[in-house]
This record gives sequence, C-alpha cells and structure tokens, in this order.
Amino acid sequence: MQLYLGFPAEAAEPPQQLKGFERVELKPGESKVVTMAVNKDSLAAWDEGGHAWKVYPGKYAVEVGASSRDIRYRGAFVIGK
Repeated sequence: MQLYLGFPAEAAEPPQQLKGFERVELKPGESKVVTMAVNKDSLAAWDEGGHAWKVYPGKYAVEVGASSRDIRYRGAFVIGK
C-alpha cells in the first residue's frame, strides 16, 4: 500500500508525493487495517523566501493505493494558520 500527499498550491510542490508505503499481502477475500503515520517532516516543503523548511497552511490531498496509477482512497485534511 502506498500513501501520497498533495500540498497546498502555495507550497509549489509536485501534485503527488510518495510519503509512505507498507507491504501488505492478502489472501483472496481477506482484508487488513494498515496504519501509516505522517509526521511534521512529511508535511514540510522548502520555503525559498525564509530559507527553511515550512509546513504550509491549507488543504492537503491524501491518496492511498497499490500504486500511483491504482489509487483506491482519496481524502484531504486542512492545516490552519
């Protein structure tokens, strides 16, 4: 399973970044709960003006799937100012 994040437009980051992965083997008909943590470093982008890593406020897209071409879950969360 792969976890991708999309950053707020202000961060000027690529639209889809791999931020976590977990190998999951399933038998036919089987399901499992997979947990992947996203920490502050995963949310940071380089701020050219401030010359430092920054977590930008705004809406972050979340995509989870078997690959970037096989997305099975889409969601989002917001980080306030």
